[in-house]
Amino acid sequence: MNHVCALTWGFLLVLVPMCVASTRDTPRKRESSYETIMRLRREAANKKTADREKVSIGPVVATATLKLVPPTLGSPASYLGFRRYDTTSVRPAALREVPADAPRVPAYFVVRVGGREVPGVTYRSTRRPGPTKFRLDTDGDGLFSDETEYTGTWLRWLYPPNTHRFGPVATRQGQRGPTGAAFYAHCANGEWLTLHTAFYREGRVTLNGSRYKIALVDKDFDGRFNQSFVPPAANRRDPQCDVLALDLNGDSKFGYGKPGESEIMPLSTLIRVGGDYYHLGVSEDGRTVEFRQAKPAFGRLDLGGEEVVLGLWSDAAQQRLSSFRGKLSLPAGRYAIVSLELTKSDSGDRWTFDMSKETGQLGDFEIRPGETTSFKIGPPFQVRASMRRFGKAPDVSISFDLEGQAGEQYSAVAKKNDKEVPEPSFKIWDGGGRVVRSGQFAYS
Repeated sequence: MNHVCALTWGFLLVLVPMCVASTRDTPRKRESSYETIMRLRREAANKKTADREKVSIGPVVATATLKLVPPTLGSPASYLGFRRYDTTSVRPAALREVPADAPRVPAYFVVRVGGREVPGVTYRSTRRPGPTKFRLDTDGDGLFSDETEYTGTWLRWLYPPNTHRFGPVATRQGQRGPTGAAFYAHCANGEWLTLHTAFYREGRVTLNGSRYKIALVDKDFDGRFNQSFVPPAANRRDPQCDVLALDLNGDSKFGYGKPGESEIMPLSTLIRVGGDYYHLGVSEDGRTVEFRQAKPAFGRLDLGGEEVVLGLWSDAAQQRLSSFRGKLSLPAGRYAIVSLELTKSDSGDRWTFDMSKETGQLGDFEIRPGETTSFKIGPPFQVRASMRRFGKAPDVSISFDLEGQAGEQYSAVAKKNDKEVPEPSFKIWDGGGRVVRSGQFAYS
């Protein structure tokens, strides 16, 4: 039976069925070794030329020396790049053995370290007194017998109540001492893991006569601190790169704020401090950061004259900008819009929409020197609905977002004249045009 769902919310929003056309891939000619080498050389040369066109880099004006320290309250270690992994009872194919004291069905997982997937296992030992244990196959040989074993500490104060902490867990076999390539793992009821930075680097730097506290965080635990942001981001809390923190207001703390203006930000090639741009040279181990004078070339971003407030992450410094029917000037580089507040006027009323999880075309685009990059965003909206059943419950949860012209999605919780609008109602019709269900959505 076919059903059509319409939502009433000050105006009518109709669900539009989507069709996906499949095409057969056309076989491509295999590239020879010589052709691969020449192509890579051309790409490297083109990148160097493009980088020179984007920014003029001057002499070193400051150097910061950073030391490894454990996270403390207010440190930048936990604000961006949060990692969570679900466990499974199915043993990953890469694992060739199970620890001898593991129960019949331990909890397996796979974590991402740098560019590789690393399998592991956590369980309550069958040997008395039955401590919880954690192992990671750091060398990728499928064996746990040659790996470090970590015993869990019960976090009595944390919810869920059966949460244990392991670590610092080294991501390299035989690793000893403080390093960025280590994390703490919290395992909740054996169902999922959260990874937390064990150590990060911190120091101070003087720029244009002002002293700043600075920090680097290795967010993928591979021991390297110089992975800069490359769009797209996973979401507004995870840029999928290393993290830089700079105490811009001089209070000796790292303030986490809105994307584009926070003191904790994705590591980028350029950074803006007090209106000046600097090119960052970060050593692989994160011990030193060089600041060079930089003068970037600028381009423009045109969002169709819409009234917006944007938070942007980029390889050319983070930005937070407002536009009232104008074009935005930005340093040349690759960008991701990670927060967007869109305001539209209708019959004297002002409607405000906040971008939610999907960024569409706005998640990865380029600003070129002297050129304008344009997008059409916002209405007319399409409703993108999703359904979810919890366990074996008979009820199904239905939620929806509003999709704009660039594929960006906005939260269903809109505001009218700065007040949250009531939850929309819905009706479901069958193929014969009869209403089979109606009701009211509830914001969660």
